[in-house]
Amino acid sequence: MSPVNQYKNWEKNMARGVKKGALGFTSRFAEFVSRVFRTGRQHFTIMLIPHSEKKIFNFKVSIFALIFYSAILSGVTIGFVSMAALFGGLQSESLEKAAQAQLAQAKLDIYGEEINSLNQVTQLHETAFSGLLDIIGTPQTKGTLDGDARGDLTSFLNVQQLKQGVSREVGSLVRLRSYLEQSLAPLGDVTNVLNSQKKLLVDIPTLWPLKGVRGRITSYHGASENPFTGAWYFHKGIDIAQSVGTPIIAPANGKVNRVEFDANGYGNYIDLTHPYGFSTRFGHLSRVLVSKGQEVLRGQLIGNMGSTGYSTGPHLHYEVHLGVQYVDPLEYLNISSAVIDQGAGADGRGYE
Repeated sequence: MSPVNQYKNWEKNMARGVKKGALGFTSRFAEFVSRVFRTGRQHFTIMLIPHSEKKIFNFKVSIFALIFYSAILSGVTIGFVSMAALFGGLQSESLEKAAQAQLAQAKLDIYGEEINSLNQVTQLHETAFSGLLDIIGTPQTKGTLDGDARGDLTSFLNVQQLKQGVSREVGSLVRLRSYLEQSLAPLGDVTNVLNSQKKLLVDIPTLWPLKGVRGRITSYHGASENPFTGAWYFHKGIDIAQSVGTPIIAPANGKVNRVEFDANGYGNYIDLTHPYGFSTRFGHLSRVLVSKGQEVLRGQLIGNMGSTGYSTGPHLHYEVHLGVQYVDPLEYLNISSAVIDQGAGADGRGYE
């Protein structure tokens, strides 16, 4: 047989095999479907028999109907369980959100109380600050807390929004910030005034002339009794008693004008000249530590206490002159100079 005939025979056999296989599969599938439908059409009889003599209830249901109703019941059950789980999750999330909202509201209430307290303190500060500006003669800006503040934040939260209650606390902070900003320039003026006062106090004899100790005033400025003769005379300064060697310091910036010894009066004494027409004298020193023409600074050591000259015991005779007049040194020593003398002792006068 030729190869062509062999191929044709193989082709015919293959076609018959495929046809036979397809017919067999179709027949089996049809038989399976028929069996399924026959089985599905079968019925079950369900009987409900009461314990009493009432009528018996019975009804028939096919397998298809039973499968259908079971599928529906299963779907409803799964849906219900899913909805319950979803509702539980949403409820838990809602409770968590509510707790967070309550916490946030509590924080806002605290912030609001703090802002109200800050406003009250600021009002007190504004009153005190206004009084200070009036004293130094610096003009002040009116309406910083009561008026509408202007600035970048105010542009974002405009006055209409604030009046509608969008953020009353933020509005208070805006006004406070504006007030503080407008206080910067007056504070600069106050600083300049205090710096000027500081320079003035440095040059005026307001520092206690004993270093580290107060001493004891045994004789004041004015009418006094001479301890030797008992006669009354005008005492030009004050006498401060303390032990021999107590350091004596310059009460202000100045220059040594005189260093001399007066056997019948001041003993070893120093005269200092200061700005604004002031001069000071220190008598009865045991030792002099400066020389004539020397520049001295406020608080600088110039000598030690003694009992030289016309003296009944160790003490400092201290005078303050304003021009040609003798003035009471205590009028200047009682001026608080704590801003100048950060190292001052407890009495605010002498250095430690």
